[in-house]
Amino acid sequence: MPYAYRKSERLRKNTEFVSTMKGKRLSVDGLSLFYTKNKAESFRVGISVSKKLANAVKRNRLKRQIRDCIMRVLKDHAGGYDMVFVVRKELSAAPYEKILRTVETVLQRAVLRSWKSEGTAP
Repeated sequence: MPYAYRKSERLRKNTEFVSTMKGKRLSVDGLSLFYTKNKAESFRVGISVSKKLANAVKRNRLKRQIRDCIMRVLKDHAGGYDMVFVVRKELSAAPYEKILRTVETVLQRAVLRSWKSEGTAP
């Protein structure tokens, strides 16, 4: 069963999305990440997929895949940030492996991950 975010780990209101999207932005291969620092110790995530990209079934599947990728990449390392992931057309038909690489890349470039990834030489 895929991981479901707790209420404290989700951006739920439109005002929370809007305030986060006024922060810093980074785009990579069809995925945009908007992020701002929050007062909490944990991260909060919102995922946005436009109705223009696909029908509801495909949009929800894409959101589940992105949510899973975020959990694999972040685990417990990105405390104190609100993040909104916005999916663009380039990523809407991509396979899971490409989505995972894109999420990893965007989070590494955003400096939310200040630790070294496993398997790299010092």
